[in-house]
Amino acid sequence: MNEEQEKEILNEAKIQTARHKKKIQIISLVAIIAVIVMATVACIPLIKALHSEAGIAALERKLDNYSGIVGVLIFTFIQALQVVIAVIPPIQVVGGVLFGWFWGGLLSFLGTLLGTMAIFVLVKKFGRPIVEAFVDEKQLKKFKFLQNEKKLTVILIILYLIPGIPKDVISYIVPLTPISKKDFFYYVMPCRLPAIMLSTILGSNVKSGNFTVALVVLGVALVAGIVGFLFKDVIVNKMKQHKKNK
Repeated sequence: MNEEQEKEILNEAKIQTARHKKKIQIISLVAIIAVIVMATVACIPLIKALHSEAGIAALERKLDNYSGIVGVLIFTFIQALQVVIAVIPPIQVVGGVLFGWFWGGLLSFLGTLLGTMAIFVLVKKFGRPIVEAFVDEKQLKKFKFLQNEKKLTVILIILYLIPGIPKDVISYIVPLTPISKKDFFYYVMPCRLPAIMLSTILGSNVKSGNFTVALVVLGVALVAGIVGFLFKDVIVNKMKQHKKNK
């Protein structure tokens, strides 16, 4: 066997290995999407329930029946699932009702962190296909500028602090950008805490009957939400324009 034949055999082996690896990745991706879809279908009753006050109250009663660590784990899991499956409404207020503003906020943040980490791992492993499975094309185009933004950490901190910006959608896009895991989880993720704590403070005060405080918190949240809703597109467009002018 001459040198050229050896090279051909090696190249063919490399091609076969690459194809085999690609097949495994595709099968794994399909399996993961299937599991998430099944989880979503299984959670449809929960999703429907959380869209009504009666459903939220029922969830509170169910979680309240579980003592100690079991209730904590269930709540944290639901919070993590809410990040991965964005159709589930935010449940931070429930955390405030069940565990108080501090522990409820901490558990909500932990669940959000775990859900975001799961997204980060999946997207880093399977790339854009997993993002396209859960984020519509319109949102991908809207935040496309993040993929080439030099001051990405600062931009993401600003976006995560603005009410109304779809943070869970951005969480799917971020792993496609140049930002490091350290910068994202150390500096950007903590920016979710203000909104989470505001929600748990609201829930905690409603439960304890401090309606004056609850109304003040609700007022602050509503004003912030309205301002964020009205100006979020303007801010994103300004960021896009800033990138184009570089």
